[in-house]
Amino acid sequence: MSTEAAAGVGGSAGSLLEQLSAVVGNKHLLTDDESRLFYSTDVFRRADVLATAVVQPGTVEELCEVVRLCAAAKCSMVARGGGASYTDGYLAIREPTVCIDTGRLKRIDINAEDMYVTAEVGVTWEELYRALKAQGLRTPFWGPFSGKVATIGGSASSHAVNYGSGQYGVSAESVTGMDVVLASGELLSTGSGGGTNASSFFRFYGPDLTGLFAGDAGALGIKARVSMRLMKRPEGFAACSFGFPDGESALTAMMEVARLGAIAQCFGLDPRQQKTALTQMESTDPIDAAKSVMRSARNPFDGLLQLMKMALAGRSFLKKANYSAHFSAEGVTDGEAKAKIAQVRKIASKYGAEVANSIPTFFNAEPFMPLTPILGPGGERWKPTHGVLPFSKVLKHHAEIEAMLGEYRERMNRHGVHLTRMLMPFSTNAFIYEPTFLWKDARSVYHERMYPPELLPGKPVHEDNPEGRALLKEIKQRIQELCTQNGACHMQIGKDYPFLATRKPETAALIRQLKTTLDPEGLMNPGALGLD
Repeated sequence: MSTEAAAGVGGSAGSLLEQLSAVVGNKHLLTDDESRLFYSTDVFRRADVLATAVVQPGTVEELCEVVRLCAAAKCSMVARGGGASYTDGYLAIREPTVCIDTGRLKRIDINAEDMYVTAEVGVTWEELYRALKAQGLRTPFWGPFSGKVATIGGSASSHAVNYGSGQYGVSAESVTGMDVVLASGELLSTGSGGGTNASSFFRFYGPDLTGLFAGDAGALGIKARVSMRLMKRPEGFAACSFGFPDGESALTAMMEVARLGAIAQCFGLDPRQQKTALTQMESTDPIDAAKSVMRSARNPFDGLLQLMKMALAGRSFLKKANYSAHFSAEGVTDGEAKAKIAQVRKIASKYGAEVANSIPTFFNAEPFMPLTPILGPGGERWKPTHGVLPFSKVLKHHAEIEAMLGEYRERMNRHGVHLTRMLMPFSTNAFIYEPTFLWKDARSVYHERMYPPELLPGKPVHEDNPEGRALLKEIKQRIQELCTQNGACHMQIGKDYPFLATRKPETAALIRQLKTTLDPEGLMNPGALGLD
């Protein structure tokens, strides 16, 4: 680390670093340039300001002490979980800034009697899922696609959707409480866990303090533990897939199905996204995939039947469909799940044609994928953006984006920029419309470290493409303007989405007051949520 960087942390050069090393040990204080560069780069870009150091606490007590020391030195802090952000969520904007890597906080405490679980924030969704599965339990929301890497703490700070979201909503709706380290180093407990002689089994007692920190992008505090309610793991599963001639048909069918409140999860794909999903299936070892399907089956006969259907479908079953949607249902029994899927078929068949359910069957068996989407099928770079819309605005938003893409088509082709769509209703009243950019560009240190190493050599390598990145930013800004016009919300706000700028004056004022009260020096993830 440079002398200038060291001098930026505390009164004398390196004094804060020495204190941090005394807390976590030399092994878990990273100051070399390679580590600082990696931890200052997310899926999309490298920060303009590199983290001064990376500290990796191994206990909640160490985390509190790290925050206390940084605060005393007036050093800014950013917290990093699994690192799958693409919205500058953990990127520094000023010097000095210490990056707190929470990946060593791995404790899981399961209370099967009171039906809640408390996980430290470095636990991944896959780790939590497997620990609970061993006891026949599950959280209602049980993770995003990226749950192999995405952590409980990252989702608590950013919100997450997918598995279980059809019935149970976003990740925060399963949360009963949090332990949050404030800028002072104090540990604040929310929900019932904030009481005397209490546990974290229930969220709502007086004002919902948990809600203040859910989705705050780490601007109000650093999560240490997250508690969630439990349910018995459903035994029944059924799924179906439909192809649709156009986006309007797919969107209409998905919204109508969502209103049933009966589907565990549903996602739709445009033609390019279908190729990505099928590539993910193909990149998995066939023997491992078959084993996963058999393990997830209700009995050996059912497992063999699913494998036969997938083999017969091959990889060509969606080639004639422009869009597809994939519906999964769960229940106490297979019969209950199949009854729900029967209702889905009645609706979806009005708008499209049923195809093999290989994709939802595969993802039920292998729910958490490696970070293969961060490079496209042709080695392209990857950058999602999204809006959470009310159903009444979804078709309008789709039409406006289609029209906008028509304006840009020639420039996009010239600069190697493409757009795909992931579509996802959740609960009975919200819809995520997620355009995702794929563009030819040079890889970053993030891709070199995070992409599965056994697959990386097979990916094409592209040259630096500043014109493509500039065009991407221009189109993304246009999409953001459409989102704002259509009253969209956003998850994983980070420093990317215009949260504070689009709040009513009274709402923005209250958020600023909360920031000042909880973090008077503005040390917690400066810039997050649009706060200084």
